Amino acid sequence: MENELPISRRFFKVMVPGFHAKLPIPPDFCLKLKGEKSEKGTLKHGKGTWNVEIGRSKNGVMWFDKGWEQFVQNYNLRIGDFAVFEHLGNMNFSVSLLDSTGCDKKYLMLEDGKQQQQVPSQVKSPECRIEKRKPEGDVLLHQYVKGSSEFTARIKEYNVRKRSPYLHIPTEFCHSNALLQNTIITLTGPSGISCPVSLRICSGGKTLYVIMTTGWRNFFLSNKLKVGDVCIFQIDRTNSDSKSITMNVRVM
Repeated sequence: MENELPISRRFFKVMVPGFHAKLPIPPDFCLKLKGEKSEKGTLKHGKGTWNVEIGRSKNGVMWFDKGWEQFVQNYNLRIGDFAVFEHLGNMNFSVSLLDSTGCDKKYLMLEDGKQQQQVPSQVKSPECRIEKRKPEGDVLLHQYVKGSSEFTARIKEYNVRKRSPYLHIPTEFCHSNALLQNTIITLTGPSGISCPVSLRICSGGKTLYVIMTTGWRNFFLSNKLKVGDVCIFQIDRTNSDSKSITMNVRVM
């Protein structure tokens, strides 16, 4: 008698608010995993394999816990995206990622120091135009410690000019804090006024530019920023979630 082939076990999840920290596994699928006792698993997508811890409740509900947030950040998952999980056994899963249109998420490879990170190609913004500046200028204008939730920027003339002002954000800061998407962030400075600011991501060859654009003018005017000021931008974790990000700004 021929051996029966194992049945492929799959489920899919839509990314909804709150998905960044952990991702619940559907209850009906958890029933199929009753015999799986491992507290750790893996998520495989493309050439990458990510270790995750499996959270469990007393009533048998399971979820992807520690390690899931890193997976989300690396693949820039957003609200409305889909993920299809195929259980390979022993809490190891193959993952297919789809964007909000139902199509495969597309990626381009970018150099980030000695590491290569995957960034969705959708972050390209063809209408974005940024002047080329000397490399040493960026080093002097921006300071960022890897893994930190804050960065420092010195205000230059083009940051506060009348026509099309903008401010660069360190790319590595965006990688570490899952900001690699066209979105709106809220800045609160010394004036106490909260200003919504557009975050735009532009790609030029292998270089990724992240800038604050629309709304930035209102912020620097309301806080009377001038050339030479040093600003510290820090993410306010208590007032930020998967739908909105708030940053407090101190002026030195």
